[in-house]
Amino acid sequence: MTETVTRLPMPAAVPAPGAEQAAPDTAPDMATTLRAVAAEMTAHGLSQAEAARGIGVSPTTLGRWLADRYEGDNPMVTGKAQSWLETRTEARALTLTPAGLDTHAGLGLTEEIMAALAHAQATGDVVLIHGRSGAGKSWALKRFAAARAQVTVLTVTCAITSLAGLYGRIARGLGAGGRFVSALEAEEAILARLEGRHALLAIDEAQHLSARLIDALRGLRDLSGCGLALIGDETLRMTLGRCPQVTGRIGVRVGLGVPGAADVSALLASVLDRAPSASERKAARAAVAAPGGMHALRRLMARAFMIARADGRAAITPDDIAAAAAGMEA
Repeated sequence: MTETVTRLPMPAAVPAPGAEQAAPDTAPDMATTLRAVAAEMTAHGLSQAEAARGIGVSPTTLGRWLADRYEGDNPMVTGKAQSWLETRTEARALTLTPAGLDTHAGLGLTEEIMAALAHAQATGDVVLIHGRSGAGKSWALKRFAAARAQVTVLTVTCAITSLAGLYGRIARGLGAGGRFVSALEAEEAILARLEGRHALLAIDEAQHLSARLIDALRGLRDLSGCGLALIGDETLRMTLGRCPQVTGRIGVRVGLGVPGAADVSALLASVLDRAPSASERKAARAAVAAPGGMHALRRLMARAFMIARADGRAAITPDDIAAAAAGMEA
């Protein structure tokens, strides 16, 4: 049985500012590339250091090359600069920013999560927010943090297995440095940043932490009086089962399942900038019910946007969403 692979058409690349059409299979012309790099930097407000980092040379080398005074390997720098221009041009052609996939929508689940976070920050309480991947936890947390002061969001990974690693990550997030002689010194620096500030320490992907490290977070909260939010998937609850000192302090629990139809329709409307059709709502509900939840819905809309853009349209139609859904199922 042969598997059918649906391929999205690639949009035509937009030339970089100042770039000229080069003949195929020829080395990039230095003068042309130099002018294009200078135009790219001006058009996008890039410093010499930023451009040099992207190209892969030192700022000094780039400065001399731009001034046509570089005495080193000019073809090498020119080739790197041309590759940088092509990469940036392709990135602009393929960007999903115009699709509005990150447009804020007043979803019910968002309001519920934000209310729990506000409670933790105002009262110094511990809150637990758990649910399947794509339930909207991180999305709501990001918006809460953007609108509040003294909120520190840390996304942890399975690489954090020690107290030193956890405290180092927290200290850097709080702007208290990251190198300490001992865990006690790190703890003192962290507490100095949290005490008396109505702060909230929000730990996303907390399921990656061991019971011991979660209890260490509880200790920071107890000593500083800050609020503590633990956000993660359903496995987080299993870890908390071994942390009676933490579970006994949880004041608010928010459990999230599959996003409701009203939230799905609201999110869809915010991207489409119109009321979705019945077929679009059906495709969106099928996406969020699958593994990935809201992440799957975002992928669906991203594919639909790419299909519309490849056809020269800015607006997504029901047919685009149907084609995107069919491609995801193939």
